Amino acid sequence: MPGSLYIIDGHWLVYRAYYAPFRDLTSPAGEPTRATYVFTSMLLKLITERRPEYLALALDSPRETLRRTRLYGQYKAQRAEAPEDLAPQIERIVQIVRAMGVPVLQHEGVEADDIMATLARRLAGPELRVVLVSRDKDLEQLIGPHVVLYDPTKDEEIDADRLEQLKGYRPPQAVEVQALCGDPTDNIPGVPGVGPKTAARLIGKYGTVEQVLAHAEELTPKLRQNLLAASEAVALSRELVKLDEQVPVEARLEDLAFAGVQVEAVRPIFAELGFRRLSEPLEAAAAATAPGGAPVPAASPTVVAAGRTTAADFDYRCIDTPEGFEALMAELKHVRRLAVDTETTSTQPMWAELVGISLAWRPGHGVYLPLAAPLGQRTLDRGMVLEGLGAILADDRVEKVGHNLKYDAIVLSAAGAAIAPPVFDTMLAAYVLEASRGSFKLDDLAAEFLDHHCIPIEDVLGKGRSQRRMDEVPVEQVSIYAAEDAEVALRLADVLRGRLEGEGLTELYEKVELALMPVLVAMETNGIRVDRQVLDRQKGVLAERADELRARIVSAAGCEFNPDSPRQLAEVLFERLKLPVLRRGKTAPSTNQAVLAELAPFHEVPALVLEYRQVTKLLSTYLEALGRCIHPRTGRVHTSFHQAGTATGRLSSSDPNLQNIPIRTEL
Repeated sequence: MPGSLYIIDGHWLVYRAYYAPFRDLTSPAGEPTRATYVFTSMLLKLITERRPEYLALALDSPRETLRRTRLYGQYKAQRAEAPEDLAPQIERIVQIVRAMGVPVLQHEGVEADDIMATLARRLAGPELRVVLVSRDKDLEQLIGPHVVLYDPTKDEEIDADRLEQLKGYRPPQAVEVQALCGDPTDNIPGVPGVGPKTAARLIGKYGTVEQVLAHAEELTPKLRQNLLAASEAVALSRELVKLDEQVPVEARLEDLAFAGVQVEAVRPIFAELGFRRLSEPLEAAAAATAPGGAPVPAASPTVVAAGRTTAADFDYRCIDTPEGFEALMAELKHVRRLAVDTETTSTQPMWAELVGISLAWRPGHGVYLPLAAPLGQRTLDRGMVLEGLGAILADDRVEKVGHNLKYDAIVLSAAGAAIAPPVFDTMLAAYVLEASRGSFKLDDLAAEFLDHHCIPIEDVLGKGRSQRRMDEVPVEQVSIYAAEDAEVALRLADVLRGRLEGEGLTELYEKVELALMPVLVAMETNGIRVDRQVLDRQKGVLAERADELRARIVSAAGCEFNPDSPRQLAEVLFERLKLPVLRRGKTAPSTNQAVLAELAPFHEVPALVLEYRQVTKLLSTYLEALGRCIHPRTGRVHTSFHQAGTATGRLSSSDPNLQNIPIRTEL
């Protein structure tokens, strides 16, 4: 088994940390620490889960010293200055990285990408796998048999096959593709009208930029014209995007050996910054990288397997006979805690049809009760199941556990089996513990707290055009997925309950968030009355106004065109009416709202288009969309309210979003 060298793209990961959806943090002394905290969390997670034998952080030099800046003065010139509160955090990040025992690589006049390129080419081979921790497209050219990219935010490795699947080109073609389409982020010019997909198609067909130019006569007139006009810029772009694999980096492989996290060196920095909650991840990373160490799972009274687990490690089964259900009911008579999860046909509970119910009452075991399935597959009698479970769900001696239990409560109540207190909702518990965490999905929480890898929903339903409804999936496939959800929620509840108690948050959880859940269940179930006749009348008025404005726009332009088409509108404004181009998009002049507002004083067409867009947005986004949300059975709109959606604690809503209120105008 080859060793592994992980090289972190410092600039890339620092900015991912800075812009991550996380609350603002400051140290006890008032120092901004949000980016530092998030970066450190990601680094500790990478060390714990990946356990690199060799590790380094690569950093850029200042822009003005770079070779590419000397080659092309406008290189990265359009980039705004780094946020004021980020610079001191970068210093802190480097301090923490060094304290952990991770080498920091930086060389005057050299970018981190070139350092990574040099080390990858020098060191990668059958005995050493190089993992570049970044998703910067500039590094795609380095991917090879022993070099991959790794995105820690998605836990995804990108090798040559994955790159081709995602972007349509192989690593050796990456430089050619970038040379054609340029890179607005770095202010690298490209061919106007050529984006990544077009560039990938051209390079896939012709192989190199030179061959594309040689076959320019085979291209469309517009593309040929743009390509030939930009040939010098393309040559420059190619030189700018090609990484330097021979920069003077003196680090040898033995210099990058990672001996493990130096806990005692890091602790004082964490104490100074107030990073109390990173103490446990720090210890876990140290344990994982100690000689003979292994990842440390989260403490839990119901951990049933050591190390990372999957559904294959547990007893998940389907009960699809009356005899089996009768035996289940006899066993459930004695339980005092029951995890419940529903499988349905929709993410909107009032529109969902119940497909099956999964249950778990002891760690490591879960069952699925199918109520609907593809033709020919065995299911249980719906009435029998709901009657039997209904009594247990209504029993105040049994705690009902679930993840996003509000959804299941609405679905089961509509089916005639209401959930009564006491309840424990793992999603709400995670929200109270850390409201600003990026995800409250069961899969993500299971991975973090239980070291359990759940079956992705896409593996069951499929994706895109091949996606199925849950009642179209074979029962044996649904059973494992569904039983896992209930069993994982049961184990997760123990972990999160302990953490709530340990942090003194149990009262907040029970008296605020949990107490609100049944109120929201009632609100969503009752819905909101909408007068369809009033909606239709308003739609008629606005549709008539939109038609009138459309006719005036065409008349003022002096030619027939589609005002809804940005391309056609741009041609009218900038080619026919000769209005000034104020801003450009990726492939054409911009016609966004700000541009039209600036152009309005010069001609009536931009002003009319602004009003036309306002009217059509009211029609499509509000009147027509709201009409489609009226439930055919109740005649009311049933929105979904989300407690675990914002870091501030306010509710949000969706399907429809009732907080999406249009700006006030005369209309």
